[in-house]
Amino acid sequence: MGEFSIFHWLIVLAVVLIFFGGRRIPEVMKGLGEGIRSFKDGMAGGAAPTAMAPAPVSAPVGVTAKPGKGQVALSWNASGGAISYNVKRSGTSGGPYALIVSTGSTSYTDDGLASGTYYYVISSVGPNGESLNSVEVTGTPA
Repeated sequence: MGEFSIFHWLIVLAVVLIFFGGRRIPEVMKGLGEGIRSFKDGMAGGAAPTAMAPAPVSAPVGVTAKPGKGQVALSWNASGGAISYNVKRSGTSGGPYALIVSTGSTSYTDDGLASGTYYYVISSVGPNGESLNSVEVTGTPA
């Protein structure tokens, strides 16, 4: 019962020829061969490893905030590979922070401030993107 006779194989061949035509069989076999070869290469580890994307620059460290009359002077240490720095401010601790300036310098004075407490973070921007935010610092204008 589980065996095919020659008659059954001829019927299967006839059905395949009807559906695919005589010209499509070599194409199907070629695709099958390429698929098997690709599978073997993948199992053997023949595929080339993919390159990792370069990491963005690190967040600035050493951020300080010095209060002044109606202003807060911010400064930080340079991050290697940074092209510019985004200075962000919030009225509440933890954010959300709004971008107030993008600068190439490692200092910025936020002036024209009303009395109150302001919260700042700095991020570095390099060729591969923006870093995480720095540690939050607090500034209260005098």
